[in-house]
Amino acid sequence: MFGKLLYTYFFKLIVITILLVSCDEAETKKSKDFQQNLQSFNSTMTKLDSTFDLMDSMQIEVDKVEEERALGKISDEEAVEKLNQINNTLGRKIAKTSNFHPVNGLPSWAKQLGLSEPIGMVLDKDYSQTTSENNDNEGFNSITLVYHGNYDVAMKQSEIIAKKARIPISKDYEDAMILSQKYDIETIKGASYLNFELGSDDNPRYNISITVKDDGTLTINATDTYALMKQLEEK
Repeated sequence: MFGKLLYTYFFKLIVITILLVSCDEAETKKSKDFQQNLQSFNSTMTKLDSTFDLMDSMQIEVDKVEEERALGKISDEEAVEKLNQINNTLGRKIAKTSNFHPVNGLPSWAKQLGLSEPIGMVLDKDYSQTTSENNDNEGFNSITLVYHGNYDVAMKQSEIIAKKARIPISKDYEDAMILSQKYDIETIKGASYLNFELGSDDNPRYNISITVKDDGTLTINATDTYALMKQLEEK
C-alpha cells in the first residue's frame, strides 16, 4: 500500500510537470524552427489529451469495481484481482503515453546519491523514466525505476539499496509494523524507505523513496525537489 501511494504521488507530479514544461517550450521559443516547434507542441497536446482520457477511463473502471465490492457483488479478493487487471492494461497504457524519457538505469547523479540497482530483478521500461537539469525543457533531475521479480528478492534488495544510500524505514511503515506485532495482526507485506516526510519544511534537496509492493514490484524514486518547485513556480 505504501509503495503504491508513493509511486502514484511521484508519477503524477513528474508527469504533469514534464507536460507543462513541454507545452511551454513551443509557446515561448521564437526561432526559425517555429513550424517544427508548433508540430512538437501539437504532438504534446495530443499526448496530454490522450493521457488524461486514459486516466478518466481508468478511474471509471476502478469506481465500478469499488461499487461492486461495496454492494457485495464481488469479494475483496475478486476486487483486488480486477483492480490489478485494470492497472496492467489501462495503467500501462497511461505509463507508455506519458513516458517522454524512458531510461535504462541509474544516471550518474543518482549514483552519486548512493543509489544502486537491484540484482536479480527485471526493469520495467514502460514505467521507468527520468528528467535532467541539463535539459532546458525540464530543469530538474528525477528518476523513477520500476523493477519486477520475486517478492523475497525484492525485499532483500530494497534493504541492501536503502542501507547503502542511508535511507531509513519510513515512519508510517515502522508504526504499522509495530502495531501489527503488538496486536498480532497479519504481517504487513512490502517495505517503504524514505529520507523525507510529506509536508515537512526540513526535507533534503533530493527526496528519495525505495518501496516494495506485495507482488514483488520494487520502485526507486529520487527527485530534486528544490529545482522542481522552482520550475513549477516559474510556470
